[in-house]
Amino acid sequence: MSEPAGRNARVWAVVSAIPRGSVATYKQVAALAHIEGPSGARQVGYALAALEAGTEVPWHRVVNVKGCVSP
Repeated sequence: MSEPAGRNARVWAVVSAIPRGSVATYKQVAALAHIEGPSGARQVGYALAALEAGTEVPWHRVVNVKGCVSP
């Protein structure tokens, strides 16, 4: 398993590549960031929660399976 900092950077890179007007699910981001296993989507959530306030990473483009932004 990779270290969290590397995982976070991969997640942030994938999320930063989501075009304006588009969304991706946590599971899709996990797959593109090469985070395998049943906890991949949760790990994406952890990575997004680690973003600093005022970040330019468009975290709001990541939605849950129901198509909504998770709290």
